[in-house]
Order: sequence, then structure tokens, then C-alpha cells
Amino acid sequence: MPYIGINNVHLYYQSYGEDIPDRTPIVLIHGSTIDSHTDWDSVAPALATHYKVFTPDCRGHGRSNNPRMSYSFKELSDDIAAFVRTLGYEKAHIIGHSNGGNVALVTAVEHPEVTQTCIPQAANAYVTRYLIEREPKVFDPERVAREAPEWRDEMIALHGEVNGKEYWRDLLWLTMKEILSEPNYSPADLARVNVPMLVIMGADDPVNAPDKHAQYIAKHVPNAELWIPEQTGHNVHHERKDEWLVKVLDFLKRRG
Repeated sequence: MPYIGINNVHLYYQSYGEDIPDRTPIVLIHGSTIDSHTDWDSVAPALATHYKVFTPDCRGHGRSNNPRMSYSFKELSDDIAAFVRTLGYEKAHIIGHSNGGNVALVTAVEHPEVTQTCIPQAANAYVTRYLIEREPKVFDPERVAREAPEWRDEMIALHGEVNGKEYWRDLLWLTMKEILSEPNYSPADLARVNVPMLVIMGADDPVNAPDKHAQYIAKHVPNAELWIPEQTGHNVHHERKDEWLVKVLDFLKRRG
């Protein structure tokens, strides 16, 4: 079971495939409250026929601990940058989903030196009124226990062994607190991004589509590409797996 020590965290990760000469590896960043296996097992092996692929559990998720009981997109992007360097690579293709998409975006902005390309999927670029009104309800532990016990049980199963059986409540609060404050990039912030970017969002994504976050990112990041598949929700890589693989591999081939 591979672990790596970075930034005072005991970080679990999985790797797929072999290093290919002149091909930068891929790092896949999962969404919050789940883990790398839940988010990426369905596509990582297919990507690994073309690239070396790494799927870390973010701090406080899955088999990675959370010694500071913290959760911020900046902190997680610092972890990703340290992860790439510690494994001995100069750069990686950074792909993230949901809040992992936020981490991917922040990594491109804050750590361009390790970002070969960036693919944020279902990411938020800035804090909107819709998110402020929606997320406290979604991430309320009492509501989850009452109305979505299967989500609670999933979090206990995924994170409880390392971080404690009641940690799911802390994780919900930490996640909600961060979403209400970050990321909060202006058009000028995004205009300074100098890495190739493919922005992905389902047209029916209930979290991101109402505020057109993908369009906002793609409009302001220079030369960014945009893919918004119709009749698709929050999990594009699951809902349109084959098409997603084609789009991602084509982008990496052309821009990576």
C-alpha cells in the first residue's frame, strides 16, 4: 500500500501504468467527501495505457490523515505540487473533479511550475450567491444523517478507519466552510494562467451550471478549451466515460 510523506501528511496514493519517455504523468484529484478509488477507478486504467497515472487520496480523505484538521484548496494544491516533486517529476497533467477540480484550478494558478496542463471538471471559479445559499444546506450533518444516511455511511466507510468514525461531520463542516470562501478568482487572476487548460462541465450539473462556472473559467484563461456535454450532470467522466476519455486524451496529445 503506497504512502508518501509530504507537508506533514501521510498521503496514500495509487499508481497505474509505466513511465513513458517524453510523456508527463497524470495526477487525478478526487472530489471532497469521497476518495481516489471512488472517483477514478473507472477511468485511471484506460488513461494508464497512454500515460503514467497517479491517484492520491487528498489529506483527510480515504487513507490519508488530516493532522491539522484542515481543508483548503490552497493547502491541497500545495500538497499536489509537493507530491509531483517528491515523486521525482518536474511537471504533471493535473486533472480534478468537483472540489478536486477546484484544487486543479488552484494548482494551475498557484503552482504553474509543476502544471503541464490542467483539466478542471465541475469546478467553481469564484464564490457566488447560489453557492452561499445552497452549500450550507447540502453539507449540514444533521440533514445528511436524516435525509441521506447512505452518504453518511459512505463517508464513515471511506474515512473512518484513519480519521475516526465521527470525522465525517468535521469533513462536511470543513468542506462547506472552504466552498463559501474559495476559490475566488477574478478575471484578471485567471488571465495570468499560462498553462493549457480544458474546462469540463455537464450542462445539467446542479452545482456548477447555474452560475456558468466553466464558461467563466474558459472565457478568462488564455486559450482555454471548453467542453459542456448536454444532458450530463456533475460526473461527466462517469456519465460519458468513453467520450470523456477521447476528449481528454485528444487534448493531452494536442496541448500537452
